[in-house]
Amino acid sequence: MAAALLSVAILLGSAVSPAAAEEKTTASLRILLKGEGELEVAPHGDGNVYAAEVHHHDGLYRMWYGGQGADGHDRILYAVSDDGEAWTRKGVVIDNGDANHVNDPTVAIVDGQYYMYYTRATRDVIDRICLATSNDGEHWKEHGIVVGAGPEGAWDAFSIGRPSVLYHEGRFHLWYDGRKDFPAGAPVKDVPLSANSRRAIGYATSRDGIHWQKHSANPVFGNNAGGIDVSLFEDRYLLFYESGRGTCLAESPDGIHWEDHGLFLPKTGEAEDQFGHVTPQLVVDDQTGDINLYVGAAPDRSWNKNQIGVFTIDREMLKRFLAR
Repeated sequence: MAAALLSVAILLGSAVSPAAAEEKTTASLRILLKGEGELEVAPHGDGNVYAAEVHHHDGLYRMWYGGQGADGHDRILYAVSDDGEAWTRKGVVIDNGDANHVNDPTVAIVDGQYYMYYTRATRDVIDRICLATSNDGEHWKEHGIVVGAGPEGAWDAFSIGRPSVLYHEGRFHLWYDGRKDFPAGAPVKDVPLSANSRRAIGYATSRDGIHWQKHSANPVFGNNAGGIDVSLFEDRYLLFYESGRGTCLAESPDGIHWEDHGLFLPKTGEAEDQFGHVTPQLVVDDQTGDINLYVGAAPDRSWNKNQIGVFTIDREMLKRFLAR
């Protein structure tokens, strides 16, 4: 099973603030990619694709995403589109090599250079954040681990991954989830377990995209959040995180101090996402003005039979939600 999905039982039980019940947004889910072929169909025989990272750049929609193959391992794949709806697969761009899990890409484009940060688990669920760079988005040079786990006893001492990067005001900004142990009863071996295990979100900055400084206030967000995406919307940072109920949302004026709004976009009630949304990503398209929320739509409680889908979000609806 893919490393990012091993703590499914805890993810499905992620807390959602009571305010979320007051008003929820709605939108229609469109499925863009279903797993196919030996690189996207997992050992159980169903497709498993998720963790989409989409950019509209140089007149082309580009999607990097994770696929779990027939060997049980995850890789990062690439697809392109003229309209953002019909996609052409280009194949693997970051292979797993001897790792169990390579997935969760997040990309910043700076002066024509692509910087991809992603999760790499050398074995089981021991995640670290790696970097690859590219001139065209398809051919990548891997640079290895750039953000490691914290010291013994720290909140992120065991595992960190599922990064989200922004380049803003001359600096790289990176958010990621981390943990120091796994829940008692989790389907993992030889890792620290705790009845009180929780995920949290850390924040780091860099001038060059290679050397990173973790923030002294880490973790900056809790609530057992993971599989995150951080986006700039108007004058604020928005943090989207995965949930068995749908996509949840927090906001911040500075990327450090967060207000949790809980459930933002509930699952539709249809079969495609009846068990929630995995690894969401918000894209505010500067060229078209569209706001799209990409998710791994979960049709199965295992969270390992996902499909990549998208919701188009009404701008005024989002603003009303944030103003509640």
